[in-house]
Amino acid sequence: MERSRFLLPLAGEGQDEGRRASTPTPTPLPPPLAARATAGKPAEARRAKAGEGKFLLWHADDPALVATSAECAPSGFAALDAELPGGGWPQGQLIELLYDDPGIGELSLLAPALAAQVRAGRTCVWILPCERDSAANDLSQQALPYPPALAEAGIDPSCSIFVRPAVAREAWWAVEQSLRAAHLGALIGWLPSCGASADFRALRRLHLLAQRHRALVFVMRPSRCADAPSPAVLRLQLNRNREPHQALAIKILKRRGRPLIEPVALQVHPWDRNRASFAGPTPSPVKPWRFEAALAGAGAGC
Repeated sequence: MERSRFLLPLAGEGQDEGRRASTPTPTPLPPPLAARATAGKPAEARRAKAGEGKFLLWHADDPALVATSAECAPSGFAALDAELPGGGWPQGQLIELLYDDPGIGELSLLAPALAAQVRAGRTCVWILPCERDSAANDLSQQALPYPPALAEAGIDPSCSIFVRPAVAREAWWAVEQSLRAAHLGALIGWLPSCGASADFRALRRLHLLAQRHRALVFVMRPSRCADAPSPAVLRLQLNRNREPHQALAIKILKRRGRPLIEPVALQVHPWDRNRASFAGPTPSPVKPWRFEAALAGAGAGC
């Protein structure tokens, strides 16, 4: 019994060695297709495939990685571009501007981007507030675009189309038809308010139409719509900042990326027109022309 007890382990070891010897050696698998594709490429490409690239990982709190610069147009204000995803106004997306005080600089804020569209040979469409719409009384006193001021800002009025709808239905229809045009460069529309649910459905339709082309689409609405749902990718609330120099305070209510707590202050006007002092007329060195002296001189010449 003792002898058999010593032989059993030896027999087991022999069987294990025979079993290991009879097991075939596994054949190495072929390299993955990605390795084959990058085998003949430079080291930069191989590092990017290996995960060493800078932009392979998306960060939700980084506005610069949310949108690319090719999808955005610069606003003309460096402080604002630093807070906008992609560094400018998103093209082919719905942008909402909310404010209550007409003439605080809402059009001056858009002027650099609109001038760039005009220089590129594209058309700007202005959908003005409705003439006879009781629901849009708060928009009827808006500061409308002034052609001489547009020309001074670099926006040729001949490249702009101004539409003055009579009722709210015509305003929504004009915006939709403008967004269907492939040559559209920018659209600026004062939209009437028809109710939270109706406005959301209409804005959703405009947002889908805006994605067909790479135009800039700005819609103006009162500040009371800030709490209402909106499909716009960018929502800005505009207020007048009394100091310094009555700058325009821009609060970003909605953007792609992390939220912004503090508003952005911009000096959209070249100077404060309300406090600017103008010099009085300077006396002319030329003697004033008198009608009697002219008649006397004419008679002496005869």
